Amino acid sequence: MPILQAVLLGIVQGITEFFPISSSAHLIIFPKLFGWEEQELVFDTTLHLATSLALIVYFWNDIILIVKSLIKDVSKYKGKLVHYSGNAELGLKIIVGSIPVGIVGFILGDFIEEKFRGLVTVAIFLILGSLLMFVAEKKYKKRLIVKDSISIKKSFKVGLFQSLSLFPGISRSGSTISGGMIFGLSRKESARFSFLLSIPAVLFAGISQAVSSFDYFNMANIVPLLAGFLSSFLAGYFAIKFMLSFTANNKLYPFIYYRLGLALFLIILSFF
Repeated sequence: MPILQAVLLGIVQGITEFFPISSSAHLIIFPKLFGWEEQELVFDTTLHLATSLALIVYFWNDIILIVKSLIKDVSKYKGKLVHYSGNAELGLKIIVGSIPVGIVGFILGDFIEEKFRGLVTVAIFLILGSLLMFVAEKKYKKRLIVKDSISIKKSFKVGLFQSLSLFPGISRSGSTISGGMIFGLSRKESARFSFLLSIPAVLFAGISQAVSSFDYFNMANIVPLLAGFLSSFLAGYFAIKFMLSFTANNKLYPFIYYRLGLALFLIILSFF
């Protein structure tokens, strides 16, 4: 793979993994649009590991606080009814919210990957994801009070939204940010919870792909892999930072318009 192609795909993966515009859709679109050969599994694995690392680096302090608090609370209240502190409770919400995508991915992941990667199918899911974000904005507008946290039960429901992201075109961040807004979170807190919630899923996906493609790393050209990894990591890190800043004061409509325009483009492209 040419280095320029690796860098461009890395940037695309890094940005679209955290912007609510669907990374899987763009990684399907770009090779078809430019006539590139489909990238090997080992390259996809490298990009996923890069975005996983971007999440971990950006939220490192949060992760450490959550893990320490969970360990402290569980050990302190061993054998008793546990009353979790703030960070420990957040960790529990992330664990509970990760259950749906784990179950759905295990049962339907391969089927979805095989059956729903066509241009028209991706366009349909881009439209459906846009509709979800539109509904979230409308519900948000009618809400008089927004919250900085949600219950464990509602975190599971947001996790159900995350499982929709298995369909190319829906978007992990788009579905979970929408879910958070629907269940009462502010846009900014919805984005933050969305990214924290995505850490287990993105990390597990990267590790599982790395295990399945481990034998191919020795045969792969290391330079494009490193170029793709670095560009994906940097793009992902700054995409997280941008989204947290953007959602603090802006609505999701620009992403909705982009998604609808992209869906129309894919439908037209499918006829040629």
